[in-house]
Amino acid sequence: MKIRQEDSTPIGDWFHNNGVQSVFESVKNQVDEFDVDTERLANECDILINLLKGLKGQVKKVEAAWQKSQTQKKIMEAFCES
Repeated sequence: MKIRQEDSTPIGDWFHNNGVQSVFESVKNQVDEFDVDTERLANECDILINLLKGLKGQVKKVEAAWQKSQTQKKIMEAFCES
């Protein structure tokens, strides 16, 4: 589904406010090192997975709100035509 984030960018805001990119960058930087702290890497993978699940939840929330607003818009347009 494609939606337009018209007045704000709640998906982008969530992504940046919750540090998904910084955790991903940390994981990315560790995997190519010759000396890897596997415990730290595993913990950061768990954090990244949880953050991505949260992002997925935010996407679903925004989709539901968008669908609701589109339905309300159609109802109002139909009501105004009557």
